[in-house]
Amino acid sequence: MDQFEVDSCEPGFFVFDVPVSLYRDVFADEAPSRPDRVMHPVLAIRFTSGQVVVPDETLGWVRNLINTYVPTADIRRKLNAVGRLHEFTQLTVGEGRDLEGMIDCVVWAYLRARAENPKDPSLRRFTHWKPVRWGWVQTEFRDLLAFANFCRDFTGKASVMGAAFRSSSDIWTTVKRSSAPDDFLKHLEADRERWHMVLGEDLVVAPPSALRRIAAHANVPKNGNTTTLSCEEIDAIIDRERNFMLKALWILLAYVGPRISEALNMWFCDFLSPYDARKLFRTDLVGPVAIFADPRKSEYVGHFDSRRAIQSRTDYLAERGLKPRPDAEGDFEAGWKGMTTFNAEWLVSHGTWTCRKRAAEFAGLLDRIRALHADIGAAKSSHPYLFVNAVNRNYLGEPLQISNVEKAFGRACVRAGVEPYSPGASLHGMRHYYKWYARNVLGLPEDIVQLMLRHKSIESQREYGKTPTDIFDAMNTVSKRTAELA
Repeated sequence: MDQFEVDSCEPGFFVFDVPVSLYRDVFADEAPSRPDRVMHPVLAIRFTSGQVVVPDETLGWVRNLINTYVPTADIRRKLNAVGRLHEFTQLTVGEGRDLEGMIDCVVWAYLRARAENPKDPSLRRFTHWKPVRWGWVQTEFRDLLAFANFCRDFTGKASVMGAAFRSSSDIWTTVKRSSAPDDFLKHLEADRERWHMVLGEDLVVAPPSALRRIAAHANVPKNGNTTTLSCEEIDAIIDRERNFMLKALWILLAYVGPRISEALNMWFCDFLSPYDARKLFRTDLVGPVAIFADPRKSEYVGHFDSRRAIQSRTDYLAERGLKPRPDAEGDFEAGWKGMTTFNAEWLVSHGTWTCRKRAAEFAGLLDRIRALHADIGAAKSSHPYLFVNAVNRNYLGEPLQISNVEKAFGRACVRAGVEPYSPGASLHGMRHYYKWYARNVLGLPEDIVQLMLRHKSIESQREYGKTPTDIFDAMNTVSKRTAELA
């Protein structure tokens, strides 16, 4: 809930942030000279009696999460799941939560209630609960599992729910963190029988084997578009990525919208400051400005000096014994579908950021990528490509391969509680998300969005790219709109 209703005696919860200073990474009595200034999310629970409590176990849990550098947004999400479970428990079983094993049953019933939550607010038992998809239900399952495991080892004074997890929860806390959907449903089936034995009814719990089907048919569109993930799912994929190179790539795909092949064809020189970008495009753009160059014919190879030899990208690569990635063989190959060019002389286009916050985050990651290239040095960096392997020592500095990026994205989806290869949960699905975000969050018209996507079709060129001035005016409109939402 966003806030307590003052006159209501219904149970509820509220998550708010408190700024704190703390020291992290203290080893061998060597502490940083200055503490970190961070936001500390706090969960407040209201009981049916009207009493408001901040559970000690949630404070301890949050402090552990902060110490391990879990993003604040992730911590808020976890606390909201715990708060909703508190609320659900009070309204379904009340004092019955103290019965042996009851907390396990309540958790599964809660997950079922989340999965089937009606789209129509008038039909919801909890009107402030927003409908969610199956992937989000799995994410909450993992969050509650982590909380239960913390409660099991918590030695301080615990709330009634914390005490229930510590003393009477035995089965579900042993579930593997990476349980497959089928295993997930088996546990639901077993706990349905326990619910029957304790309550003698089935008013809350439907047949658990139907849970995934309920979630899939709950008529809850993702962003109103069945080909994209939700903003929450995209943010979870990005924020939970630990590899800085891949995190930068996920941000680029979601908020600049290139095809994965376009991203992997980008060179080290293909990100410019807004000042330098004006040498190619007569418009003010949000930086870092992504440059998409024809991988074969473009003569932009990192400089604009007419006194230096001008050569195509094909010629530049040939001097190094390489071919453009669309023409390469084997794992090095990365195709090229074509695009509308915004500068016909240099055969280049630019990307357009739809979120300034993510653009700023990407800028920091880009600094790390450039530092990696500098550390690798010219001996290993015999190619100009930006996105390279940053982890595996055997392949350090080698251009990322599409097959490996696809596998990495699948793992990122799992970490975010998103089912890999479900609608929108793919590399190309990030491009669909970019289009949806531009249309529905920024409120941009279809003609401008088509330009932002750099569609190559003849129809798109005729309708949306009549003159260079049309493009520049459209991009200035985008810059103004993103500035309003920054």
